[in-house]
Amino acid sequence: MWRKLLAGTAVISMKSAKCSDSGMATNDLPEYTWDEIKTHKTPGKSVWIVMGKGVYDITRFVEMHPGGDKILLAAGSSADAFWNLYRIHKQDKVKDMLESFRIGNLKGGEKLEALNDPFSGDPNRSTHFIAHTEKAYNGELPNDLLTEKILTPNTEFFVRNHLPVPVVDENTYELELVFEDDKCTSFNLKDLKSKFPIVSVESSIQCAGNRRFEANQQGVTRGVEWRGGAIGNAVWTGIRLRDILKHLGEINPEYKHVQIEALDTDPNGPFGTSIPIEKAMDSDTILAFEMNGETLPRDHGFPVRLIVPGYVGVRNIKWVKRITLSTSESPLIWHKRDYRLFSPNDSLGNVNFEEREPVYDMPVQSVICSPIDSTSFDSKNENVNFKGFAYSGGGRGIVRVELTTDHGESWIEAQLEKRQQRLGRRWSWAFWNANIPSSDIEKEVCVRAVDDAGHGQPESLKSIWNYRGLLTNSWHCIHLIRK
Repeated sequence: MWRKLLAGTAVISMKSAKCSDSGMATNDLPEYTWDEIKTHKTPGKSVWIVMGKGVYDITRFVEMHPGGDKILLAAGSSADAFWNLYRIHKQDKVKDMLESFRIGNLKGGEKLEALNDPFSGDPNRSTHFIAHTEKAYNGELPNDLLTEKILTPNTEFFVRNHLPVPVVDENTYELELVFEDDKCTSFNLKDLKSKFPIVSVESSIQCAGNRRFEANQQGVTRGVEWRGGAIGNAVWTGIRLRDILKHLGEINPEYKHVQIEALDTDPNGPFGTSIPIEKAMDSDTILAFEMNGETLPRDHGFPVRLIVPGYVGVRNIKWVKRITLSTSESPLIWHKRDYRLFSPNDSLGNVNFEEREPVYDMPVQSVICSPIDSTSFDSKNENVNFKGFAYSGGGRGIVRVELTTDHGESWIEAQLEKRQQRLGRRWSWAFWNANIPSSDIEKEVCVRAVDDAGHGQPESLKSIWNYRGLLTNSWHCIHLIRK
């Protein structure tokens, strides 16, 4: 729908405007007070909204709005809070379209009113984070802070939010369990903690878009420009998902998927996904209510988060509200149209989402965390120490990490920090370090890893690039300056 509208922007334009002017006061337009603006909220007759200091008559646009009548929530008032919810609004063409409906400015001296900001209840975040977006919040640690501890402190664990953080009362919270044959039940938090065995699992979680910043060097992608820090490792404590699924009796073999719906929501509905029933029944797939021995932080899913070891971050659903056993995958748009195995030939305009399989396991990954890219090293020192992490999804452990200073002509094997993890259940990242002679370093240093299934990392981004910037796992390279 948006593509059709954007293609026809010129047809519905009322005047010419630059997107850079969006929401800014414009000298040649009349001014309106809030009292005047609030009288224009009748569909079919007159609908005005305010964005920043701009006043817009969107009466003719309401019926064409891709989000349907949700736009009327801002009728006669400020649309700023809703505008920030959707990435599509950030596009220049969308801003141009908005400006085509500009009729004036908010009168000077008028207080900038707003609807209740859906993000106003969000928690505070670490001052160490690189904040890529504030609404919804997405932030990561700088690479050089990633490997300080094998268990990432809760406050330093990367935050990936798609929507506002739900405000949940643990005393009234209920988790719904639904079977497609109409059987259903619900559990409060006390039930979950007292009626089922408590277990813990150590597992790393990595966003499928980690290292998207590098993917953007190959071609423009859609999503948060993670540098490498969209990963963390924690001990999660809770109950096995399979225990709660079996609570209503024997599971019908026709059920192939477990759909998970979350409490975070927007006007289009809740966030959610699904996982195969086989993974749901794995003993390490849990509903967690603790993270590193503490109550789940709000940013990480309080009061209950699904932990699916080895799977991409998006399947580890936060703020779990409803679990449904089903014969089909989740119908929610977040599952059907995103986080898929896209090809380099796919684009938003031509991709057939039904033909693209969902992303579940993460491919093998490694990142140089120290030194930092584009920093200098003292050539008088005999060696330069390199540190980083490596990780592979699906329970595959890391068996080797290598670095090169000559574009792959020769390799230096790094030392892995050995940890005891069961074969097939190596859910956590591995730390590594290596000393490289200063004399060998000219400019670029790259790293690659190999997992216990023999999977390695491709040299180049070219063969794996996709328009969403997902699963970027080519060699990670940094450039250093000799001094």
